[in-house]
Amino acid sequence: MIDNSSVSILVLTRNEEMHIRRCLLNALTVTDRVFVLDSESIDKTQDIAKEMGVEVISGKFDSFSDKLNWGIKNIDFRTQWVMRLDADEILSKEFKLTFGNFLKSVDLNVHGVFVRRQLCFMGRKMVYGGISPAYSLRIWRPGSAFCESRHLDEHMILAKGRSCSLNVEIIDAPLTDLSVWINKHNNYASLEALTEIEATQGGDIQEPRGGVTGSTIRRVRWTKVNIYYKLPLFFRSFIYYIYRYIIRLGFLDGLEGFVFHFLHALWYRILVDSKIFEIRRGEGVPLKKIGKS
Repeated sequence: MIDNSSVSILVLTRNEEMHIRRCLLNALTVTDRVFVLDSESIDKTQDIAKEMGVEVISGKFDSFSDKLNWGIKNIDFRTQWVMRLDADEILSKEFKLTFGNFLKSVDLNVHGVFVRRQLCFMGRKMVYGGISPAYSLRIWRPGSAFCESRHLDEHMILAKGRSCSLNVEIIDAPLTDLSVWINKHNNYASLEALTEIEATQGGDIQEPRGGVTGSTIRRVRWTKVNIYYKLPLFFRSFIYYIYRYIIRLGFLDGLEGFVFHFLHALWYRILVDSKIFEIRRGEGVPLKKIGKS
């Protein structure tokens, strides 16, 4: 375990009793300063976290970004670094072995660290298709970063200093079944439809900073707004699926990959377009901000 003064880990939860014990066991291998910020879970999430000896804070939040920013501003971390870990994520063996030495070697001018995130689906790593691995700002010096306010696909914004990358994995490995995945992405589709409508109406889009990794996020958003959003509804979903599954070799991810890329690149995208189509016709119920906190 690394020096307590080095890093605190912040875990955001809401009804995560299936994942929280595994998550905290991973977090406690690198520091004993672990904080769980919970959104009034009605399952055993808080009980399990308290049983494991970590600090639990509960509250009601309007959105994921609101919740994360509240934690950043109000929790007394008292460490040189803060790291965010999702409840369904685990740390790779390489992460645990190198993390402590990495933090000791970081230049004082570096205020943010982008970490590689590897997605698993049905127990298999999704290696192809251009979706994973991806980098995101997961480690920052207190007071140096905040979470942008978006309906979906929120990223941390580095407010000052330089960034660097840690080339080891945080693994997104949910234990839930396909029904949970589908229900969650139904909610995401509503949020994404709302995001697109606002973006095409000139909504402000914040741009994460941070070298190549930050530029990648900006490039993806530029492509969405200036190319994908301008393509015809539904047609673009098939184009994206072909790009993911054929051109980016998603078919090499096996049967699990077939299910994932079909659902994520085609079914989900058609669902988003269907909700946009419904709203444009004036027949749908106005979208509400569906909480992810």
